[in-house]
Amino acid sequence: MSGLLYICDYGNNSDSDEFEVDNKLPELKRSEKLPVPNLSHIPAVPVEQYKDNPDLHNGRVRSFPHVRGNWATFVYIKYQDEDSLLNFATKLQSLLLEVKDLFNLCDDFHLSLSKTVVLNYHTIVPFTQSLKEVFCDIERFYLGFDNIQVLCNDEKTRTFIVLKADYFSVKSLTSLVKKIDAVLGDFKSEKFYQDPSFHISLLWANGDHKEKLETLLDNVKEVNRAEVVKKIKSVLVDKVYCKSGNKFYQYSLE
Repeated sequence: MSGLLYICDYGNNSDSDEFEVDNKLPELKRSEKLPVPNLSHIPAVPVEQYKDNPDLHNGRVRSFPHVRGNWATFVYIKYQDEDSLLNFATKLQSLLLEVKDLFNLCDDFHLSLSKTVVLNYHTIVPFTQSLKEVFCDIERFYLGFDNIQVLCNDEKTRTFIVLKADYFSVKSLTSLVKKIDAVLGDFKSEKFYQDPSFHISLLWANGDHKEKLETLLDNVKEVNRAEVVKKIKSVLVDKVYCKSGNKFYQYSLE
């Protein structure tokens, strides 16, 4: 209807008679209100809702709810020699007879350099570009391990058996995290832990089993600590990765 008003106004303009026709449209008074349309016959479209189903992923519970337009994002390092870690994790699982059936092998072996944060879609490109800029002057380094530890996530919904990074690796990892934290701060996102535990998770179980596991591991830790030092070799870290939703980004170190 508003479009017709513009046609009528244009047609009444004394400077032009291009749109004069024999049957003129009736003039509408500007004070007249348009009738409210009847939308009762138009079906309402419900907003799509996502319901988490832990049964689809081995009982794991999401740390935060899924929201359309929010992308779970974190920064990490891959451990390239996955076969050696898989063999070690399998052997460790077999030694923990009392809780063997509780634990699962981790899907992939990585070392986190950030918490999992939420980004809006339109911030993904500037965020990943900022990471590229801060990584440009970081030197590559060797990543090694020296111990086994039991950790729980913040929500106490999962327990992990992990390999702890050694002293020399921690120094390089801390430098990386400082760079990443600066970018996270620019995007108003949560920074990494104040006193981070740099590790790669090998096995996981639902629930909080930390106290029981620490007791069990005391019986095998010394044997496996020696094996960690001997068989889990140090690897050169020359790339850092970022995962945001289903997007993956790779950054080369100097």
